[in-house]
Amino acid sequence: MSETRPTRRIPFWLTLSVMTNLLLVGLLIGMALRSPMHGRGPDGGDGPRPPMLEGASQEDRMVVRKMMMESFRSAEKEVEDRRVVRKQLGEALQIDPYDAEAVRKAFASLRIADETVHATIQESLAHRMGDLTLAQRKSLAEMLSREPGDDRGRRRMRMRDDDGGPHGPPPDED
Repeated sequence: MSETRPTRRIPFWLTLSVMTNLLLVGLLIGMALRSPMHGRGPDGGDGPRPPMLEGASQEDRMVVRKMMMESFRSAEKEVEDRRVVRKQLGEALQIDPYDAEAVRKAFASLRIADETVHATIQESLAHRMGDLTLAQRKSLAEMLSREPGDDRGRRRMRMRDDDGGPHGPPPDED
């Protein structure tokens, strides 16, 4: 007589549950082992940031960054007011039938709110910049004298092989 052995089958749902639990445990362990400030810039800011005050010491950068952050915090009320005005602009855009005059008024209010935020931040910066050293103020002046995005082209140029010739498309031949 042939003896038949009973086959053990692990239920599909049990297998799926074990795999899910292993995945969750792996994620938790991975998060625990990752450095606490992974993905954060200096002083806890999110994401990589372009080098501020290129050529300045790390200490000078941190002083200026702290000053800037404090200045932005000083305008929290104005920023919140601007959020309300943006919401009003969104509401004006949704009026049916479209009311161009309401949208113009909302845009005008947004411009005023933007100017108020900028004025508050700039006044705070003007007050706080007196605490900087001359070297820090010179570095900051150099950074502020550039247009936003000017640095991107320079960084791109550094990445290319520079043949010493002019950059850009070749001249048109007549």
